[in-house]
Amino acid sequence: KNLSETEEMMEKGQRSWMDEASIRVGNSKFKPGKQLKEMVDSTDILGRPKELRKRIDNDGYVLLRGVLDEKTVLKARKVVVSALDSEWNVIDKKKGGGVMAAKMAGKSKGFLLTGYRPITHHKDVLETLENPILANLFAAIFEDTPTTFDNKWVRVQSTGQYTDEHSDFFRFAHCAHSLCVCWMPLGDYTPLDGTLAVCCGSHKLTGYTKSGMDMKSELPEGFEKFAKDAIWRTASFKAGDILIFDIRMVHASTMNTTDAFRISMDTRWQPAKVQGGNHFGFKVFKPSDLASG
Repeated sequence: KNLSETEEMMEKGQRSWMDEASIRVGNSKFKPGKQLKEMVDSTDILGRPKELRKRIDNDGYVLLRGVLDEKTVLKARKVVVSALDSEWNVIDKKKGGGVMAAKMAGKSKGFLLTGYRPITHHKDVLETLENPILANLFAAIFEDTPTTFDNKWVRVQSTGQYTDEHSDFFRFAHCAHSLCVCWMPLGDYTPLDGTLAVCCGSHKLTGYTKSGMDMKSELPEGFEKFAKDAIWRTASFKAGDILIFDIRMVHASTMNTTDAFRISMDTRWQPAKVQGGNHFGFKVFKPSDLASG
């Protein structure tokens, strides 16, 4: 079959991570093919929102390929990488690929740029995070006008970094029951670069319904026992792909084993009819916003 250069790189990356003896996912290490498997690709049902909703309810996530225009996503990447270079001087431009390759200078650490509005609310970043395509997709899934928090999450991970196992539910407990997370990579990444991984079935644990939950919690009661035999799923991603998952889903990232920063963004979405309070602020999409999708 004829493959583009990018597709060939993705296939090589996919083979290489599946051939690894083990891959670190949060605080655990798994052998690919056993407790760490490929995510199910749900792109084939992208145009059937009722099936997407059912799959989110059943599986806890949907992986959707090529939802956003690659050029639009790479414009957002340019905003982040340019800031890493000009404001924090952590990009090594002498390494191959120039600034946009986001190669790390020395032993630079990663950044959590959540709340840094010069980046999170830059017009080229919002063009991705609040894209009408996403608004229309969530409107169809929710069967209601969608809302998204004004707060945006931008994550930059360096060599050896990963995100611990956790569920976002506890940070949004007062308004979490209909929330979905939308995670998107700002580049083409394999699990060796540090991609998101989800713990299958963790969104159905009973620990989310018990009293005493607070923002200090990270995992539902009973997760430690559940996790011993749980299957995790991850994938290789390209710019334009998105991962939507239930707010309860326990997730983590694989460890970045490369010399380049891994950059991703994520947002929280829910139906307008259940919007409660003003947690981090929120934007309600108007019909005119959806029409432009």
